[in-house]
Amino acid sequence: MLVCICKGVSDRRITEEIRRGACTLRQIQEGCQAGTDCKSCVRQIRQMLSTQAHSGRDSEG
Repeated sequence: MLVCICKGVSDRRITEEIRRGACTLRQIQEGCQAGTDCKSCVRQIRQMLSTQAHSGRDSEG
């Protein structure tokens, strides 16, 4: 699903950036340009970052 319509960035692409180590909005923006134009997707990107961070902590045990 597209998260950033302006830049054509999907949720899969953002998840890929997170898996590569992006843990801030700025790192996502630098990695795939999502959230750099109209910024209407920033809330969803932050939600994805938060969800992935919690998932990572749980799996580290």
